[in-house]
Amino acid sequence: MILCYNMLMNKAWMIILIEGLAISLLGSVLHFTYGWSKQNKFVAIFSAVNESTWEHIKLALSGIFACTLVDVWWLGDNPNYWFAKSMSFLVPIVVIPVLFYGYRAVLKVKSCLLIDIAIFFIASFASSAAFVGLLDLAPMDEAGGIVSMIISVIVLAMYLSLTRFPLHNFLFRDPITGKYGYDGHRVRKI
Repeated sequence: MILCYNMLMNKAWMIILIEGLAISLLGSVLHFTYGWSKQNKFVAIFSAVNESTWEHIKLALSGIFACTLVDVWWLGDNPNYWFAKSMSFLVPIVVIPVLFYGYRAVLKVKSCLLIDIAIFFIASFASSAAFVGLLDLAPMDEAGGIVSMIISVIVLAMYLSLTRFPLHNFLFRDPITGKYGYDGHRVRKI
């Protein structure tokens, strides 16, 4: 019990816990906001517009971007902040597809909602853990700063554009409608 308490009181564990929960919960809510907004194109920028793997990655990125708006005030003076944050953007881009397509291939199943939700939470907490872990590295040099800027700009460009202009591959294909981007959104008939 004391070990658990000490872990929770450790600043790194608190950041991982708070940011992991924030990313997970915000992403869960944003899963539905596009439909709730009656398919508002502005809301589509940060919400899922269909059930494709990309849109679920985008939900995690939305949470990470939201956390960035807050944690930059407390942690932004760390010389590795932007490198750590740029690497944390990459975690859900890799973890979500690897785990999602991996379990489906191994178990030979189409999809399982509980596993899919667990994958989203795993990616959220892994992103937070990577961020916190990289903050403690030796300070990055100028090349590290340039790399983090390039990665951040590429991820932000993907985030802002790939719903509107989706690539036509398995990551962007809605498994329910077989379509891409906005066209993949299924409107429920009443």
